[in-house]
Amino acid sequence: MTARHRDLGLSFSLAAAAAISLAAAAPLHAQAQAPSGGAARTPAAAQQPLPEDYIRPAPVQPGRAPGMKVQESSANQRVFEVRLTTGDELLSGLTDLALKNHITAAYVTGIGGLSTGLLGWGDPSNGAFKKIPIDRKAELVSLIGDISMRDGRPYVHLHGVVAFSDGTTKAGHVIEANVAPVAEIAVVALESGEAPATPAAPTH
Repeated sequence: MTARHRDLGLSFSLAAAAAISLAAAAPLHAQAQAPSGGAARTPAAAQQPLPEDYIRPAPVQPGRAPGMKVQESSANQRVFEVRLTTGDELLSGLTDLALKNHITAAYVTGIGGLSTGLLGWGDPSNGAFKKIPIDRKAELVSLIGDISMRDGRPYVHLHGVVAFSDGTTKAGHVIEANVAPVAEIAVVALESGEAPATPAAPTH
């Protein structure tokens, strides 16, 4: 990451946060604020009594953050709102996005749900990751990272936190993340390369 990226880090992080809020809000409200880890509620289901350790979130009330400050960045950016569905592998999908759009530098944020996956704890003593498996349904409660270039190809570097039904969490470097049922990701592209030149059609 260049010095310019570090200097503008706050502005771009704010932009990324705003983008993921927009990406997440519309589909969630359209589905009656269904939790990302499950299907939308039917009216009948919404009336059923819940077990003691469950909750149906109430609509979010505006006007309860009077101390909030917002800075809008004027830098040139491209914002991609990405929605992945069941069966999609998150790293693969974002790599496809970067390749297709020639993204060479970007910030990534997101939330969603996973069926399985693999996180890692970086161990510099052996230059590898200690495996942290995700072997059951989990909420992807926080995803943050970046896209840069490595060996001439886009490299998606993500860290994530997942939560399970009992409230426990696991966190680490994202090695594999299999989406279920959805993941909503914002990619704020800072730099893009040029598309390969198209050969000119032969003239006669």
